[in-house]
Amino acid sequence: MSRKASKARSITSRDVAELAGVSLMTVSRTLRTPELVSPATRKRVESAARKLNYVPDLAAGSLSSQRSGHVAVLLPSLRHAGFLRTVDGLSDTLRDNGYHLLIGDCYYSVDQQLELLRMLLGRRPEAIVLISGLDSPAAQDLLARAAVPVVETWHWPDDPHNMVVGFSQFDVGRAMTDSLIEKGHTRIGFLGALGPFDPNGEQRRQGHLAALRSAGLRDDIQSSVGKAPMEIEDGVKGASWLLEHFPEMDALACASDMTALGVLHECRRRGCAVPEQLAIAGFGDFDFAQYLQPSLTSVRLPSYRIGQLAAQLIVATISGEAPSPAPHCNLGFEIIHRQSTGNHDSLLSYSSSAP
Repeated sequence: MSRKASKARSITSRDVAELAGVSLMTVSRTLRTPELVSPATRKRVESAARKLNYVPDLAAGSLSSQRSGHVAVLLPSLRHAGFLRTVDGLSDTLRDNGYHLLIGDCYYSVDQQLELLRMLLGRRPEAIVLISGLDSPAAQDLLARAAVPVVETWHWPDDPHNMVVGFSQFDVGRAMTDSLIEKGHTRIGFLGALGPFDPNGEQRRQGHLAALRSAGLRDDIQSSVGKAPMEIEDGVKGASWLLEHFPEMDALACASDMTALGVLHECRRRGCAVPEQLAIAGFGDFDFAQYLQPSLTSVRLPSYRIGQLAAQLIVATISGEAPSPAPHCNLGFEIIHRQSTGNHDSLLSYSSSAP
């Protein structure tokens, strides 16, 4: 028995208009600028659209209106809990103002970063949010020619050309190591990813080295393992190498809480007491940090607030209002010392100087 294939007709705005008993213009206005339509009319149109399962062609409409309703976000990885909190802050705030996110994950690849930026710009976003900076000169040039508002987050450029909401990765690395020095540690190591694959981690390593050199301490206890985002296994491997080559090490600053978790595991396997023999600090204050045994010292970041303020800057800039908050907003960070460095919830707040 043969069947004749048929293609279902797409539902159009005309179908919605007929069901709702309004004009095509009213349907368009309701879906694109609902604040300009009476509540009763909006309810009829939205009800008809839901009943028909209508999906508006927003891309086509943006060609004539010059508005896409989209804000593009380019981030290094969707596996980083802090980055996701920033995306939440962006999404919650932008949604309330009628915008939606387009998300590109470059997985710490410079080539992917450039390709994704081309793709996102092709969607004609009304603004771009960078979680971390652009590492490729080609990507920087492409963005400079895009003529859309740009907000950089999660770092603090020396000479910002765009709006910035973030903190200094260099200062994070320096402050953590300074705090370990203040606790009496003199042989402090650093465990991170390979530099080219984690620019932010490299900035923290440079801050760590600056703290050691300022205090007149040795700066050779360090290891680079794998690519970002680092895994628990990287922490295990890095700790194993460091403990074998630098048995005198008395503290270790890790590039992430995941790395530190691997270090804790390896110390437990080797019978290396934490913090008595080795103090351990992470980065990111992930949800599990306070529940580990021992609980993990870490750096708490204003991840959600970064997204909120970046979104507020975008909305103000697009609407032509004076930027609020300030276009260069440094939110600082907090260091929480817990049991892994011999403390019970000691909190230190840090804020960097704005340019």
